[in-house]
Amino acid sequence: MATIESLRKRFNEEVDKNPSLYHMIDVERVRTEEWQVKRYLQEFVNDEDQAFELMKKSLQWKKEFGIHERNDQYFPLEFYDSTEFLGRDKQGRYVQLEIFRNQFHFKELTLLYRQYVAHHLERIDRMAGENGFILIMDTNGAGVSNINLDLTKFKLSIIDLYPGSLKQFFVVDLPWLLNPIMKIIVGFMGPKIREKLLYIKRQQLLEYMDEENLPKSLNGKKDKTNLPDNLEPFEKCFQRYDLNEKFVDQYYSTRKIKRSG
Repeated sequence: MATIESLRKRFNEEVDKNPSLYHMIDVERVRTEEWQVKRYLQEFVNDEDQAFELMKKSLQWKKEFGIHERNDQYFPLEFYDSTEFLGRDKQGRYVQLEIFRNQFHFKELTLLYRQYVAHHLERIDRMAGENGFILIMDTNGAGVSNINLDLTKFKLSIIDLYPGSLKQFFVVDLPWLLNPIMKIIVGFMGPKIREKLLYIKRQQLLEYMDEENLPKSLNGKKDKTNLPDNLEPFEKCFQRYDLNEKFVDQYYSTRKIKRSG
């Protein structure tokens, strides 16, 4: 029977052979944190070969995608109005909210959007640990223009690289207009994500969360957004992403946000 120690030993041997494929942060976590090994064994009911292959795939992707090369402050302030950390649900699991009506799509930002999604998944996965997290997708007020199928497909694919992390997936107040698109999104999901999916109305969220942890837009009492410190607006950091002033004007105009300058 596969054990944490046997899989850990196998991974250490892999790192010795191919050290350039892995980031030392991830290597150290495998060596010192039980959950960072156990999660792969649980995913495949102690099938060590399958667990080992997913571990390699996941950690090689983290190195290749630069997961550990970006922090919260790398991303512009405006991105954070589409994603919010809500604290914990009634079972003590961390909750991440995604607000579809605040998502806007520009081809020039394709990579940055993916980096942002991956950064937040890594962040909440580290916070949650073995307890896992809840994802709430607030679709109220969203239209077809707010849905980026490529980004959604990417997001679902990388959740699979964090086995045992997602515990529940709530889609809240889905407009009838988005029903056909949601069917496409469900088609992107693997069976383990699909079985966690639940369509609910905002009033039902109180069965899972205290109203103090829900924003007013979801019938809660929370009126302050949890934002990281020292975030810069897009107009101050756009050169970091090799973009120009013309695109910045387009970005603010499309989002109907007034520039400070």
